[in-house]
Amino acid sequence: MNRTLDQAAAVLGIGPRKLRTRMRELGLLNHAGELISSERGQGRLFVDTRSRWNPAINSYTHYGVVMATEAGVAWLAGQLGITITRKDAA
Repeated sequence: MNRTLDQAAAVLGIGPRKLRTRMRELGLLNHAGELISSERGQGRLFVDTRSRWNPAINSYTHYGVVMATEAGVAWLAGQLGITITRKDAA
């Protein structure tokens, strides 16, 4: 299951701003909050491109959302020194 950084922060038990700040400190995000190019294609973090209609300019606006895979959430927990427990499905 892929998660946005806000959802990943909830799983890790920290706030979204704190997660993004720590990711900037680790060099995973640039100053604008975008994923750095060396992390793309590693299978942990990726950018999901999206678009929305912007009536002010009468056109679509395109943007990217940084996402984390399940392996990426576990990897982030290790990088941040956070212990997460996995619960097997009942």
